[in-house]
Amino acid sequence: MNAAVVGAGMAGVTVARLLQEAGIAVTLFDKSKGSGGRLASRQWHGDWIDHGAPYFGAEQPAFHRFLRQRLASSVLATWQPGIAGLVAADEQSCYVGVPRSSAVTRALLAPVCFQPATRVTRLQRDGSRWQLFNDGDSLLGSWDLVLLALPAPQARPLLAALPALATQLASVEMEPCWVTVVQTATPVPLPDVEIGAHPHLRRITHNSAKPGRSRQGIYVLQASTAWSQNHLEEPPAEIGEQMRQFWLDCRPPARDSQILFCHRWRYGFTRQALGQACLWQAAERIGLCGDWCLGRRVEDAWLSGLNLARQVLGSPAATL
Repeated sequence: MNAAVVGAGMAGVTVARLLQEAGIAVTLFDKSKGSGGRLASRQWHGDWIDHGAPYFGAEQPAFHRFLRQRLASSVLATWQPGIAGLVAADEQSCYVGVPRSSAVTRALLAPVCFQPATRVTRLQRDGSRWQLFNDGDSLLGSWDLVLLALPAPQARPLLAALPALATQLASVEMEPCWVTVVQTATPVPLPDVEIGAHPHLRRITHNSAKPGRSRQGIYVLQASTAWSQNHLEEPPAEIGEQMRQFWLDCRPPARDSQILFCHRWRYGFTRQALGQACLWQAAERIGLCGDWCLGRRVEDAWLSGLNLARQVLGSPAATL
């Protein structure tokens, strides 16, 4: 049996790894050049900058075990930053990837056949198998089962042949998030993480303070949901200047800061979750998973991928 998994964030990598370990040949696709999804990182002049989730928590012992059993200590590091501001559930810190966030997903998918820079835009039944097509409508191959680990709004168009399944995603709501990365030429006395420092900034993270980072003075600014939504379609250069000004408004010593890049997460966070761990149609051999099934944390994405793997394999919780 073989399986195609679409989406190489934590949910997709989790289900792909567990199915591969169970003896199912998995091919994992992602439209980006690498893995990570919203645990993404960008290489910048010899260093890495985490412009997705800057860190993640792990409340469940099973999540700790999953990571520790499959990742070398050189890839996964604990980080307990100094945090200023009101800490929400999804602001809890525990782990960071080294030397970048996406090192976690890249190491987890090591035994899996990974095809990056491949956008899957259409699914089609071929008897009992699924055919996948890319954005040039070229056939990528056929598989016994297909699992979508994409944000709900991106998964729905792929379910044209299964309208009842697509309808189940209608209740899911997601929020955008603009991110701007700035660098200062001189040190700035700031906490590692600041939450709510400015009305339009959700979080400021000192990327350079995390383990394994070499370039100094790099800060990642996350805009608030409301501001991101109101400026969703503006050019990145304009967004960067506005967000840098917010940074200056709350940090006058950072006058020498420069913008490195901006990134728009159109589906950055879950506002309204599905309310169940995953979706699996055994008769059709198709399933969906993602943090949006349960919440907005990396741990939610892992738990969704884990539950989908259990559904596919028919494994009780104690054995997987």
